[in-house]
Amino acid sequence: MKKQVKIAIAAVVVLGFAGLVATRMMKPQEEMQTKGLPAVTLTTATEGNIEQTTSLMGTVQPSDTYYITPKVAGELVEIYVQNGQSVEAGAAIAKIDNQKQIDAAKSQMEAANASVQAASQQAATAQDAVNRMTPLYESGDISVQSYNQTANSAKAAASQVDAAKAQAASAKLNYETQVEFATVTAPAAGVVQNQNMTLHGMVSQSSQLCVITGTGAKVVKFNVTEDVLQNLTLGQTVTVEKSGSSYSGTVTKLSQLVDPQSGLFPVEATLSGADALSDGSSTKLSLVAAKADHALLVPVDAVYYSGGNPYVYTYENGTVKRVFITTGISDDQNYEVTDGLDGTEQIVNSWTDDIYDGAEVRIVDENGQTIEDASTTDAAATETSAAD
Repeated sequence: MKKQVKIAIAAVVVLGFAGLVATRMMKPQEEMQTKGLPAVTLTTATEGNIEQTTSLMGTVQPSDTYYITPKVAGELVEIYVQNGQSVEAGAAIAKIDNQKQIDAAKSQMEAANASVQAASQQAATAQDAVNRMTPLYESGDISVQSYNQTANSAKAAASQVDAAKAQAASAKLNYETQVEFATVTAPAAGVVQNQNMTLHGMVSQSSQLCVITGTGAKVVKFNVTEDVLQNLTLGQTVTVEKSGSSYSGTVTKLSQLVDPQSGLFPVEATLSGADALSDGSSTKLSLVAAKADHALLVPVDAVYYSGGNPYVYTYENGTVKRVFITTGISDDQNYEVTDGLDGTEQIVNSWTDDIYDGAEVRIVDENGQTIEDASTTDAAATETSAAD
C-alpha cells in the first residue's frame, strides 16, 4: 500500500513538473511571436493652434538714407566732414566756389527783367492803339478787319509780357539758388558715409558728395511671394539672425507692387537694438507665413507619404489601417489635418518601414515596453472560452 502511495505521489510530481516545463516553454514562444510584430506607439489627434514659419534672406539698411548732391556746380573750396562723422540737420557739408555761375545768373536775371520791360512797353503801345480805334470801330469809320487785326496784336503783345515774366522769375530763382546753395548742408541728422569729395575738385548737380545715414533704428528689407504677403500684417513680428545673435523687429512697410525682376513683393521691417548690424549686410530672417487656430493636429512622425499623398495609420484590435488625409500648414512638430480624421482615432506615432495596411502590430510605450491592448486581450479571452 505504501508503495502504491509513493508511486502516485511520484506521478503527480512528474506531471506537475512536466506542466511547468511545458508552460515555460510555451510562454517564450508566445513572447517570441508577439515580439516578432512591428512595435508602434500610439497617439490621438489634438486640437490646437499652429503657426508655419518661413526663412528668408534680407538686407540690413539704415532707417533713412540721404544721397547728398549739390544744387550748384563749381569748385569745392571747403570740405567740412569725413566718413563716420555724426552731423546734425543743417550742418555744413562743403562749400562750392560758384562765383562765375552767380555772375552769369545775375546777368541772365537782368536781361530777363529788361525783356519784361520791353514787352510791357510793346503791350502798352498795342493796347493804346486798340483804345484809339474802338470809337472809330463803333461808329463804323474803320472796318472790322482793321479793328480785329489791331486787337489781335494787342493780345499777342500781352502774351509776350507773360512769357517774359515767366523767364524773369526762372532767372531770379536760378540766381537765388546759386547764391543760397553755395554751401551744401545736411538735410537731417545722421552719419556721413561714402564721402567722395576732393578739395578744389569740380562738381556738378549730378555729383554725389557723400551719403548720410539716419540715426534711427535699422531696417531689414526682403522680398516675399504673393501667398506669404497675403498673410503678413503691419506690426507683425520678424526675427533676424546674424553671427549667432538674434534681433526682433516688426513689419513696417508692405508693398502691393511686384518687383518686375524678381516677381516678388518688397517688405520692410524695423529692427530693435540692432545697431551692431552693418549697413548693407545680408542676414537670415524668419516670420510667420501662415497660422490656423483650433486646428486638428497630428505629430510629424505620424504622417507617411505615398506618391506625394499624406496618410496615417490608425489602430484598432491589434492591426493598423492606412487612412489618407488632407494636410494644411505645419511646423516642426505637427501637421494640420483638414480632412480624413475626426480626432477620435488612435494613430501610429512612430515612423517605421515594417508596417503596412492591415498589418498586425504590438503597442509599446516610449521606453519600448510592450503594452497590453485591452481589446485584443478580451478578444483572445473570448476565443479561449469558446474553445473550452
